[in-house]
Amino acid sequence: MWPQKVRLAGNDAGPNSAASIPLAERMIGLLLTRSPLGSLTRWVAGVRASIHTKLLVAFLVVAALFIATGAMSLQTVRDISHQSRFLDEAHKRVDLSREIEHALALQMNYTEIALILGDESAIARILRENNRFNNKLAQIEGSAPPSEREIISRIYSAQDQLLSTVADIANLIRDGKVDEAMRVHQQTGRPLYDGIEALVLQIVTNKENDMTRFRDSVSTSVRRANFLNAGVAGAAVFLALILGFIISWSLILPVREADVFLSQLAKGDFSTTINVPNRDEFGVLAAQMNQMSRDLHRLYEEQRHAAQQLRALNEQLEQASKAKSDFLASMSHELRTPMNAILGFTELILDETYGEVPEDINERIGDIHTCGTQLLRLINDVLDLSKIEAGRMELQIEDYLAPDVVNAVTTSLGSLAEEKGLELIATVPPDLPDARGDMKRISQCLINLTSNALKFTKQGRVEITVQLQGDDLIYRVTDTGIGLPPDQVDHLFEEFRQANPAIAHEFGGTGLGLSITKRFVEMHGGRIWVESELGKGSTFAFSVPLRPDRAQTT
Repeated sequence: MWPQKVRLAGNDAGPNSAASIPLAERMIGLLLTRSPLGSLTRWVAGVRASIHTKLLVAFLVVAALFIATGAMSLQTVRDISHQSRFLDEAHKRVDLSREIEHALALQMNYTEIALILGDESAIARILRENNRFNNKLAQIEGSAPPSEREIISRIYSAQDQLLSTVADIANLIRDGKVDEAMRVHQQTGRPLYDGIEALVLQIVTNKENDMTRFRDSVSTSVRRANFLNAGVAGAAVFLALILGFIISWSLILPVREADVFLSQLAKGDFSTTINVPNRDEFGVLAAQMNQMSRDLHRLYEEQRHAAQQLRALNEQLEQASKAKSDFLASMSHELRTPMNAILGFTELILDETYGEVPEDINERIGDIHTCGTQLLRLINDVLDLSKIEAGRMELQIEDYLAPDVVNAVTTSLGSLAEEKGLELIATVPPDLPDARGDMKRISQCLINLTSNALKFTKQGRVEITVQLQGDDLIYRVTDTGIGLPPDQVDHLFEEFRQANPAIAHEFGGTGLGLSITKRFVEMHGGRIWVESELGKGSTFAFSVPLRPDRAQTT
């Protein structure tokens, strides 16, 4: 289950971070930890169903709540409409009772007019109003309750008597006996009118009282229906909000837990785990994330162990390399001295210092001198590289002239070019200023590049050029040799690396010359590069500052 302290942010906060959390977030935290909503949220999260199913059920429940609210509203409208019809009918009955009262009053009025004026035609109007009175009374009788039916029955009985009296009055008036007709009206007709009027007034009063009670009942029903509808609508909205809160936070909390989990992973804490109680896709994802964390932790431990082993091995290799470099650097005198002595003695023998040497022996001694010279060059290269790696190589910084460097190279390698039938050309501008650097090492760099060019060129020429470009001197060696493919150019300056083993076997070499040249150029604060095309020759070039502010010593 989720911890009681619900994380409301994606990262861990400090001890004074409560004030920085928004009020809404703090309220949500309280609801999830100190109210039944937290238990409901965890229960929904633990239901074994997909997220799609949970959302669909929540939608259907909310929809059902609002449908029920709408149905109750429609029922209320129907009840109000029904009661409005009853109220309208009650109002009509009140109007009918008043019309009956009015018709009775007209009858009395027409009777008195007939008596006063002796007008026989007024009797006809009395009968017409009587018919209207009876029609309205019949309409009321159709919907009258039993208590009113008794009153209506008494009205009918009194009305029959009244009609007989009116007939008598009409006959007396027709016979000219107006005084007698007036006496009949006063003694019989008037009491009958008063009795009927009292009964009609009673019906009118009953109808008005019924309409008043019904109106009050309708008003009460409307208020009750409105309160009920408002309560049901409010309850539906409240339940919808509660349900939305529970469903949403059952999904949001796993996302926040995942955010904290991924943040810990990003910090390198592969021992962290995610605790999600959901039994839906989030639960499956959490299990997969925990498995990923375990795998990452295992891989991290394996990598850390391998890195420790690699560091230990690197330290051993560095110590071995340093020991090798120290050994070779310290053996410089021991290796070079006997080799120089051998070369010196062979030169003395070839110069016949010790007497004439037979032709066949002289040729062999010449081979010894050539092989010794090559071996001495190899020893010098290895010792120079060892000194550089051991940090014992120092540059002798002094002023020099670029033409002197080029002349030293052409003088040293001119005979080699002639032996191979190649043209060695040097192009140096006459107005180059004095340069500053280790002339011996720069000459060595240029000799290495030129000797390589002569070695890999079978016919044509090798050209050495120098030019001033800004504050840098650029030395170039261009040949018409075999050239290089593009995929081999990047590895030329590595130690003991040659472009093609088959070609190296044919032309010889150790692969140290270019590496040492690159080290010396970089020690002067310069750079080296090559431009080559297979079968069309190569151009090796390096640039060094004309007057460097500070050159490396190692």
